[in-house]
Amino acid sequence: MADPQLLIQKAQKKAQPSSGFFKLFGASDSYRYEEAADLYVEAANLYKLRRELETAGDLFLEAAACQSKAQSDDEAGNTFVEAFKAFKAGSSPTKACNALNKAIDIFTRRGQFRRGANFKFELAEILEADLRDYPGAISAYEVAADWYSQDQALALANKAYLKCADIQALEGRYIEACDVYRKVIANSVGNRLSQWSLKDYFLKTALCYLAADDQVAAQKTLTEAQEQDSNFAGSREYELANALLEACAEGDPEKLSAKVYEFDRFSKLDKWKTTILLKIKDSIASAEDDLL
Repeated sequence: MADPQLLIQKAQKKAQPSSGFFKLFGASDSYRYEEAADLYVEAANLYKLRRELETAGDLFLEAAACQSKAQSDDEAGNTFVEAFKAFKAGSSPTKACNALNKAIDIFTRRGQFRRGANFKFELAEILEADLRDYPGAISAYEVAADWYSQDQALALANKAYLKCADIQALEGRYIEACDVYRKVIANSVGNRLSQWSLKDYFLKTALCYLAADDQVAAQKTLTEAQEQDSNFAGSREYELANALLEACAEGDPEKLSAKVYEFDRFSKLDKWKTTILLKIKDSIASAEDDLL
């Protein structure tokens, strides 16, 4: 098996710009950069075999830089992806995100927005789960969703928009979340495959308005929901949202708790809804305390 250090030394020599005789006669450096990139890639793969993944990722970055200098942008984009994979597997999420951002930049500059959207979504997942960079994740999910929408991939767009809105709501950005949920609703009305999910989207929108203490907007959401989805008025989601509106209007946190308990018996509440419902209950309780 080849020695990766020797390959790196050869690559470093190849990556030096031409000088002297070769430069005088106009020899192109592109071929030298391509050879250097191949050597870096070979060395990177050897380090991958050794499970030295961060070193492998660094070498893929060197290879991609050489490919960019050789104006081989497609190859550079693919190599940045290989760097991303190595860093991700090697538990270096920040480096993984930086490498993937470079790949996405190349793909989108070359008009490959669907591919860019796929990787933007993956980037958002790392920002959310590994780096806890929620503002960055929100932005990445929304950009991915916009690119999917441009490509008419509405199911994928909805998936990204929902992730974006869910995090916005958990970060207390309720009105912004509502705006994004409305995009999902617009994509879903009349769509046979996503029509069944509408009641959940309407409920989430209403919950966010209630968490923002905007009962008027929440009521308007329920009215619009009944107009857009004939099945919504008979759903348990509508019953819950309507009961929560009444509890908020009456300033009755116990009524809210009772309705939430009843709903949870038949339709288990997920962590997101539980968090937002607690926020609404706390708001009612705080308002009640202020009146005492």
